Amino acid sequence: MTISSDLPDTAPGHRPVVATACGKLILLGEHAVVYGEPALALPLSTHRLSVVLAEPGAGWGPMDFAAAQISSQMGLQIDPEDLQLTGGGGATQAMPSVGDQQVPPISITLDEGAPEGARADIFRALGTAAQALGLQLPLPLRLAVRAGGLQSGMGTSAALGTALGRALLCWYGQVPDIERVALAAAAVERMFHGQPSGIDHTVSTLEKPVWFEKGIQPTALAGLPPITLVLRPQASSSPTRELVEGVRERLGFDPTLVRAIAEMGRWSRIGRSAWAAGDLRGLAQAMAEQQGCLEQLGVVWDADREAVSVALGAGALAAKITGAGGGGTVLALAERHVADQVQRAWGAGSFLLEVGG
Repeated sequence: MTISSDLPDTAPGHRPVVATACGKLILLGEHAVVYGEPALALPLSTHRLSVVLAEPGAGWGPMDFAAAQISSQMGLQIDPEDLQLTGGGGATQAMPSVGDQQVPPISITLDEGAPEGARADIFRALGTAAQALGLQLPLPLRLAVRAGGLQSGMGTSAALGTALGRALLCWYGQVPDIERVALAAAAVERMFHGQPSGIDHTVSTLEKPVWFEKGIQPTALAGLPPITLVLRPQASSSPTRELVEGVRERLGFDPTLVRAIAEMGRWSRIGRSAWAAGDLRGLAQAMAEQQGCLEQLGVVWDADREAVSVALGAGALAAKITGAGGGGTVLALAERHVADQVQRAWGAGSFLLEVGG
């Protein structure tokens, strides 16, 4: 079956609207970036989340998506006030009609195996993105979302916000410029994560390697020597918001952990310089040191430790969590001639990523 991420984004005003957005990887600086330390992040262009918007009754074209209506069997009750289905005088409008049939104001189709609560989250994200852009929800509406293989630590929520922003702007015939798309993506990130640093949606909207410090204009990085990373995607059982808040609470109880945050910033700077100089061993040391700091912050779980150990045993130069941690995605830095054996050691689902150059 063809999925939306196989198709190009559509031009403004064309329908149905297809919009995609890449995932992200934080190579250096996760968690510490929330507290103003620098981080280095990469776009994950091999994995693209896709959003499709269409009118009820319109076919998905080659995308043979099932019409999964939001109704009682989907476990989500819609309040007309949440949908802002009101006329100019504030009276609630009747359910929209297509032909002779009444239809729900919105229907959502997701990947098979989407996590529990995903439809409710996407419904909220759609409204949040529209509000951030100053646009009305185009109701009634059919919405399809495909995660494109993104999992914990790979910027799923940022990619969702970015793709929704692009899709809504194109629906109204507006050019999805980076500044406006970033507004929508940032609002969705705040909805999911409370007080994020902003690095995820910055990478997703720019689609370039980024050197990021909170409150400072991000720097797009270019001309870095090529490196080979191996990724082992995994879905964490703990939401990012809980992991980030857990670090915040531990910092409140134990102020000495501020040293770990500062050390992560120091090693992010060292790692960036090492990469720019083509010093793989120096970059590997920075990654290893940061993994130790993340251990102190309490976001490295047994599953993460096991994955790191397996990668190092297979010849990786370094391995660490990426993103929030808590049993999620792990990445390894490896010389090209041993990267394949690291991938084999991690098994099904892991993959190589060539960056830089």
